[in-house]
Amino acid sequence: MANFKGSNGSFLVLFKDDSRKEIFLIFRTDYPIWVLTGGGIEPGETPEKAAIREATEETSFKVKVIKSVGHYEFLNKDNSVLRKTFVYEGRVISGTYKPEFKGNIGKWFSINNLPPDITSATRRKITDIVTHNNELFIKRVKNELPFTSNLKLLFRHPFAFLKFVNKNFFRK
Repeated sequence: MANFKGSNGSFLVLFKDDSRKEIFLIFRTDYPIWVLTGGGIEPGETPEKAAIREATEETSFKVKVIKSVGHYEFLNKDNSVLRKTFVYEGRVISGTYKPEFKGNIGKWFSINNLPPDITSATRRKITDIVTHNNELFIKRVKNELPFTSNLKLLFRHPFAFLKFVNKNFFRK
């Protein structure tokens, strides 16, 4: 998962096949939420290579990028760009899911029946890629995890929510 404090990130949205009706998500061990494969871009790494590396590390699948979909620009209070998150559509070429961390769960979900424990940011990425019209998008975002659209997660997992907020927004 991308760092909220300023590093760029990259995600590979894995569809089961070209019908694009099933998507692969991972249940995290540190926070009780389902997420896409992805994370931070390492120095000297392209966003596409980062998406492939992260997906492989998190799933053990051999994956491929089908296409770049676009990126989000997360803004500071002065509307300057704090960081970017790149999004790619991908497929599994081969392999069996093996969790990166003990306790992680990987599962295919219908895009019409996503799990309830998913952030609005993850849901936004899925919606944006499913409705993608082959033109690269650039979306400017002021608040990646708006409080009101994530209230259900707060009520379902209050201690995990507070842990996440503390770690990502208050620690230096």
